[in-house]
Amino acid sequence: MSRRRQAGGIERILEKLERNVQNGSYYEAFQMYNSIYNRLIGERKLDDGLRLLVSGTLLFLAHGQEDNGTKLSVMLGDHLLSNHTSPSVALNDKLIEIIRKFDKASDGRQRFIPKVFKWSKMYTEHGDPRIHRACAEMYLLETDYATCCTHCQYLDLDGVEFYSQTLIEVSRYRALKSELGLIITWAVLQFLTLKRTEHARRVFKLYTTRHPLLTSPFPFQEPLLNFIHFFISAIDKRSPQLVKLLKDKYKKSLDRDPCFDECINKILWVYFKESNSPDPSMGGLGGLMQSLFGPPPDIETSEIASRTVLENTDLD
Repeated sequence: MSRRRQAGGIERILEKLERNVQNGSYYEAFQMYNSIYNRLIGERKLDDGLRLLVSGTLLFLAHGQEDNGTKLSVMLGDHLLSNHTSPSVALNDKLIEIIRKFDKASDGRQRFIPKVFKWSKMYTEHGDPRIHRACAEMYLLETDYATCCTHCQYLDLDGVEFYSQTLIEVSRYRALKSELGLIITWAVLQFLTLKRTEHARRVFKLYTTRHPLLTSPFPFQEPLLNFIHFFISAIDKRSPQLVKLLKDKYKKSLDRDPCFDECINKILWVYFKESNSPDPSMGGLGGLMQSLFGPPPDIETSEIASRTVLENTDLD
């Protein structure tokens, strides 16, 4: 009976607050959210406090109140971190919903997403793959390819197909034919800096077998594709000597972007503890890669993103 009364209590509070927001009493509603949340936390009703913040954030954002929504979302992120809230599918779904509700240029989104992943990394090494997938799809639709691909590096193996299709579509519309190898080389090396060998192997296979402009199998016409083929083999053979040999043999192709050399040095450290301990910031986008993944040109590119998301969405 006591638990039912408590559940009914929080439901009545949420309904009252929702009416205030719907009536346009935004300032008063936010003050009430803040006051009631602090009272619930003082009583150690952490689950009720969490529900209050999630509900309030979504409600304010649905009514276009970015400022109040941002304030509650920051409180929500702090709540997750300070109370070591356990993750769940339902909670993660709500967090994804909040991320999607923010406007593209919202300061709130830029503040909320890092808090979500800082919390999520308390339970999974790189943060929840489903949240990364949601962010990747969101940034792809916004044609922010660099941020999209950053999140794709942390997908699970099932998500690599989405990543490969994204790389294919971006390369078709943003790269010259001579640059097709650059994009997949960067993606594979990024996976290997994280010691995600199977992810690297899979994205390379999908890219090279499904790209409509890559018609010949191994050995490829593009030197960088041959480099990656041999490079993954060298990792499998646990051979730092072969890695260094390949680095020298394909130096001319690798010199097309300085980030490749940084990535390889980092990989030598990650797999073999050779080379100097790398700077954590090493292996980002170099100049040429930045031009491929950077801000889109004047042509319309949203069609690329929409098609890629739709092709990788389960519509059942």
